[in-house]
Amino acid sequence: MNSVEKTIEILNCLSNAQRSLGVTDLSSKLSIPKSTIHRLLSTLLRHSIVSKDKETSKYMLGVQLLKYSNSFYNSFDLQRNSKQILKQTCNKTGLTTFLSIWQDGRGVCIDSISTSQNPNSHHLFVEVGKIMPFHCAASGKILLANQSPEEIFRVVNQDALRKYTYKTIVDPIKIIKNLNEIKSKGFAICDEELEEGIRAVSAPIKNINGKVVASITITGLVSRIPMNNINKFIKIVVSSAKEISSIVGYGA
Repeated sequence: MNSVEKTIEILNCLSNAQRSLGVTDLSSKLSIPKSTIHRLLSTLLRHSIVSKDKETSKYMLGVQLLKYSNSFYNSFDLQRNSKQILKQTCNKTGLTTFLSIWQDGRGVCIDSISTSQNPNSHHLFVEVGKIMPFHCAASGKILLANQSPEEIFRVVNQDALRKYTYKTIVDPIKIIKNLNEIKSKGFAICDEELEEGIRAVSAPIKNINGKVVASITITGLVSRIPMNNINKFIKIVVSSAKEISSIVGYGA
């Protein structure tokens, strides 16, 4: 094991520990000589990658790692890094697949992969920038369902809601109840609530802190997403959401 690998082992050990660790602790856990542990820690300490408790002489992760983390997430392009999974989901289901984020109290599509190249095929084409109503679009529902109770109450009650189809729920109390169920299940379904003849399934994408930052959704004609086979589509979408979440850092 070279010095870089040993350094990584030390950082991993400190990261997984529930407390600060001393040189002896690390040497015992990693089977690396104390002299080597001390030498590597001294270098990491100089660069603030680890910090040292002056009273106990034990070590923990340092502030520089937080700076690295912030730099990574500031430069992380969710759209670019999820593109391949969007394509795979589209290919698996044969359905339009799109990515949405929660922005200014509403769901917004930021990327879309369609099986149709014809923009006039509205039921197979979701435009980037399209607003996803939180009370009837699967992508909007899953995003709002994972906001704070205060945000949910504010959004649901701020304006009179449009009834897009005979299935659209516009009663705030019923919407909040539905959102609670969606959060519990971990996915959302739009069953002709936004447009007659169109069905959709959406699942949440989480970041390293477990916060829902986006959603992935499939949509198409009801004949393409039959309710008697809906579980198959749910599994695909939930799996894709977990895969993107892993890329973002959730569960790392």
